[in-house]
Amino acid sequence: MRIEDEIQQKDFKDDYRRMVVNLLFTNNWLNQQFIPFFKQFGLTLQQHNVLSIVRGQHPKPVCFGEVQERMVDRNSNVTRLVDKLIEKGYVTRDICQANRRMIELRLTPNGTDLLNQIDEQMPAFFQRFHNLTQEEAVLVSKLLDKLRG
Repeated sequence: MRIEDEIQQKDFKDDYRRMVVNLLFTNNWLNQQFIPFFKQFGLTLQQHNVLSIVRGQHPKPVCFGEVQERMVDRNSNVTRLVDKLIEKGYVTRDICQANRRMIELRLTPNGTDLLNQIDEQMPAFFQRFHNLTQEEAVLVSKLLDKLRG
């Protein structure tokens, strides 16, 4: 559906404004798709992002600061997210032995199990985005990369 129809706006002053509104609207729409998917696993999108970053380093620990740098939503309160994940038993937090000012995060076996469950259901979830061809998906990604410069 066209963005004009979605937000019931007749037209835009120019194509760049239309693009920005479309991107903002689509970002919101995507978040609304992900919220219930991750909620069934007792997670938020941001918590899943942290777990994925930590898993990417597994079995090595990942420094707390690196998690902050790699987050998709960099406005997230990483301390609060990590605290929740520790509470749920998915990660551990330790002081780095080599540099006591650094905090290291590690994935627990429960965290690994949860991510494996999510991975099993991801292909079915992503089917909803297959109204684009693979070539179109690649093009959209390239254009978004270009937009960010």
